[in-house]
Amino acid sequence: MKYTLIIVFLFVLSSCVYNNNKEDLPTPSLGGSANNGLNKTTVNALASSFSPASITVSIGDTVEWINNTGFHNVNGTLTTFPSNPVPFGNAVANSPWTYIFVFTIAGTYSYQCDVHAPGMAGTIIVQ
Repeated sequence: MKYTLIIVFLFVLSSCVYNNNKEDLPTPSLGGSANNGLNKTTVNALASSFSPASITVSIGDTVEWINNTGFHNVNGTLTTFPSNPVPFGNAVANSPWTYIFVFTIAGTYSYQCDVHAPGMAGTIIVQ
């Protein structure tokens, strides 16, 4: 009986599969960078666009996306935008939600709403 339980336990454990194809996104934070994220820029998710669609921020600045208009997300993953310096983003969800990310590496970042792509897209330049 003891061995049967061990075998069942091992079988259950072995059935848990890890998906290596998923891209790990960094956890949003509110500090620990050049200026501790003190400067915040807000981007609004509208019906089919981000406003503003293009922004320029400094290293360490916080960007906050606010969705009050329906099903949207922020997708800046390397799978979708391989030239982004680091991945960022959240899952598609109905409003209301807020997503915050602190940009700590200089470069040009592209992102989109997967539900409304390619028309609902934006660019962040980090200097």
